[in-house]
Amino acid sequence: MFPGGAEADIDPRLLRALLAVAREGHFGRAAVGLGIAQPALSRQVRQLERLLGVELLVRTPRGAELTEAGRTIVPEAERALEHNRRIARAVRPLTGSGSDVLTVSAPMPISPRGLLAETVRRLRSDHGRVRLSTVDLRDGQQAAALIAGRVDAVLTWHAPVADELVAEALVVEHISALLPRSHPLAGAEMLSIGALEAQSVLFPVSERSHCWAQLDAAAAAEDVELTPVPTAPTAVPDLVASGLGVSAVPGSFRFTGHPGVTLVPLQRLFGTMSIVRRRDEDSRAVTDLLTACRDAARYLADAHDDVAAFRSGRARCSAGGRVSGHPPRHVRVRSGQRFARPHLRSTCQRAEGCCPLSHRPGQTICDGASGM
Repeated sequence: MFPGGAEADIDPRLLRALLAVAREGHFGRAAVGLGIAQPALSRQVRQLERLLGVELLVRTPRGAELTEAGRTIVPEAERALEHNRRIARAVRPLTGSGSDVLTVSAPMPISPRGLLAETVRRLRSDHGRVRLSTVDLRDGQQAAALIAGRVDAVLTWHAPVADELVAEALVVEHISALLPRSHPLAGAEMLSIGALEAQSVLFPVSERSHCWAQLDAAAAAEDVELTPVPTAPTAVPDLVASGLGVSAVPGSFRFTGHPGVTLVPLQRLFGTMSIVRRRDEDSRAVTDLLTACRDAARYLADAHDDVAAFRSGRARCSAGGRVSGHPPRHVRVRSGQRFARPHLRSTCQRAEGCCPLSHRPGQTICDGASGM
């Protein structure tokens, strides 16, 4: 029974607050995911508790846990928010705009010849009704934004894991050192991560926390200590060009054509770009977006030797056997050059010894999708 004996309308923001804390088990992490301050999140949860007349969460030394009432409310809250999303999708064709506008999170800055740009070109030519509005969410905000319906899809170098979400890998490529053109190592063919030691590493640590964790772990494995300088993503290339430090970026960053920097591949460091969407998403617009992303990934892999694409179905090697492990064994990053990835070695499951997976440099060999 609600206070006063009458049922009350519940603000969807309050339901999102509860679900975020339930998912993270921690008010601080939930607040980061929602992009609000922790005190504001606590107020929203208390407001929902007062509205319902029950305690939904209890604080513990490790974070927060759902009460029995909270566990009862969570599935109802999820259904309520999904119903809101269905209402919004139902009226899209009736808005009179003649197009479906999708909100997509993607890492900035965007290259004019990169995956997102190629995807937009394909949407315009093949799926004219679909338009994209682009935002840049921090890694820790992506899952909550998708589940809450604030974005329709996320292009990311680290796919968030949640029962409500599904991820599909699109491309894999080298991670490269971003250096000023005047840097003494700018002419190298390839560098170890140790080359970044004792230098200021300009990196969006907060915005790309999972990417930084990968870089830091690789450094630790080589007994290398990096010195991060937290930097906004869009500011990194200009600051590197000015000689104020170095960075690490996906190899496709070269498509931006920034005149003051050069890229040198880092040994044994690769990144996978994935698209993440809601598992229950069934709109035609999102389906068209997925198709455009896959087409763009194949185009980039065909056009660039250092990009490999994932395709629908299980991965297959050139001998026709299925391949376990998503990344390609070799990715060519310079003309005539291949770099082995023994730590991510793919194995053919068709028959032992049937295929050495020694593919042509530049060949697109990953023919599978990664689901979460």
